[in-house]
Amino acid sequence: MRKLSTLLSAIILIGILASSCRIFNPSVMLRAKKNFPYTMGADTVPEDHTIQPGDILAFRLYSNQGFKIIDLTSIEEANRIQANQNARNTFTYLVEPDSSVNLPIIGRVKIAGMNLVVAEEFLEEKYSNYYNDPFVVLEVRNRRIVVFPGQGGDARVIDITNEYVTIIEALAMAGGLSEGGKAHRIKVLRGSLDNPTIYKLDLSTTQGLAEANMYYVKANDIIYVEPSYFAGRQILQTTSQVLSLVSSSILTYFLILQLQNSATP
Repeated sequence: MRKLSTLLSAIILIGILASSCRIFNPSVMLRAKKNFPYTMGADTVPEDHTIQPGDILAFRLYSNQGFKIIDLTSIEEANRIQANQNARNTFTYLVEPDSSVNLPIIGRVKIAGMNLVVAEEFLEEKYSNYYNDPFVVLEVRNRRIVVFPGQGGDARVIDITNEYVTIIEALAMAGGLSEGGKAHRIKVLRGSLDNPTIYKLDLSTTQGLAEANMYYVKANDIIYVEPSYFAGRQILQTTSQVLSLVSSSILTYFLILQLQNSATP
């Protein structure tokens, strides 16, 4: 009986440990230590994207200051012709690890670290040796953010085409907060994942909602909505696993005990 009592005590202890936060919430990401120094708020003024290695640039080149773009007879015809011209004249190029991009005629040039406007002016100067009044249009094609909206596996990778996408708009593009998401615990990770800046937002109040609508996302941001800890389905699933472990342990113990008794003459 003493052995059985000891075993049952051990099983109960295992059950208590199994009910810890990590066991009941194995899918909760980005846990922070208590009193973690979050950065409150984010950028209220959008910043021009800085070209960096890994960017895929859409590149268009026109002569005569882009005269062909606007020398059109009607809006409808303009839209049709411009769409056709863009399709023909747009090519994509990768900004390589050494910060350079290999472009037609001028070859490799280093443009990483420039924003799009500065890079366009820089390339126009380079192409002025070959074209009359060149007009360059650049666009980053692989700017994206990742949004985890809360409970469930509904994470989204969202392409952003400009610097004026707010956090509220990004969440809306991802389908909004999930039913199990905590509106008052939203984190935005920005910068290198080795040492990111982490912002904490509260969208559970009208004031927090208004503030978040003034904050703009940046390429490669991660928006994480913390899921509710004790969702009913998760508790049932985890409890079932714990009970299964307990019952299996008891069954194994009695089976071993029976075998020992059978072996005793």
